[in-house]
Amino acid sequence: MTLSSSQKAALTRAVGDRSIRWDVPLASRTTYRIGGPADALVTLLAVEELQRVLALCRSEGLRWKVFGRGSNILADDDGFRGVIIVLEGKFKYIVRQGTASERQTIVHAGAAVGLPRLADWCSTEGLSGLEFAAGIPGSVAGAVIMNAGAWGEDMAGVVAAVELTGAEDTLVLDGHQLRFAYRCCESRSDWQADRVISAVLVRLKPEKQKVIKKRMSQLLDKRRSSQPSGLPSGGCVFKNPPGMSAGRLIDEAGLKGARIGDARVDETHGNFFVNCGAARAADIQALMELVCERVYRHSGVRLEPELEFLSAEAGI
Repeated sequence: MTLSSSQKAALTRAVGDRSIRWDVPLASRTTYRIGGPADALVTLLAVEELQRVLALCRSEGLRWKVFGRGSNILADDDGFRGVIIVLEGKFKYIVRQGTASERQTIVHAGAAVGLPRLADWCSTEGLSGLEFAAGIPGSVAGAVIMNAGAWGEDMAGVVAAVELTGAEDTLVLDGHQLRFAYRCCESRSDWQADRVISAVLVRLKPEKQKVIKKRMSQLLDKRRSSQPSGLPSGGCVFKNPPGMSAGRLIDEAGLKGARIGDARVDETHGNFFVNCGAARAADIQALMELVCERVYRHSGVRLEPELEFLSAEAGI
């Protein structure tokens, strides 16, 4: 715990006792089920609370990190020295703008809405464009930050705008201002130090509900048949190199089933690592290094991590 008693008191005044948990194991918040304790975890229900916490962290020099569903994150075995922010309540709405007769419709979703939930809601409303998101874990805000995608489509193709909340105000960035790249939003570096995605607007097209749901069902079946189930995992570990499949490169290097401690390369899909029981972040990292070295030796391709490592201390 690095928060002083005065900082803990200030955080409590900002959001109330019921919103804060101290020394929370991040293993309980990540899909890998890995990670040591965070100094504080605050659950925020409204924009005003978020602004108070951001202002406090700025004035006290506290590190902070927003957690969605905890997918695609490898948390340090030593935890996180700072404040983990979880958005709930008024950050979980979905609102349709426009009518079904229009050629395109904007859907406004709070940052904490799960991406699969948004995709399913849109399918029921007869709105097409998010079918690829069926089964992708994570929140809609996290999906924007990572430019989540599958089957040749991604968030860059549907995001109309995002709302960014800071300590004093909320501003809106149009989709073309976000500078999306493969599995990342490059413009994140412009605002991530002091602003949080609080809402996302997606642009969709009308389509028959049965057509959308059929396609989503087909894509879900493909996902389930090709990805691990039953053991904790964090999604794809490496980005696909241009024109190649990271999973195939790992398979061709003979690495399926490779294991360090309780971290193992999945035998169904080589670009997924699984926690076989008591894996540590250090085990996952060592396995990543092993896979990178062997793939480079076999194919000459250097794999780039897609997984985000959350270090315990700043600058690590």
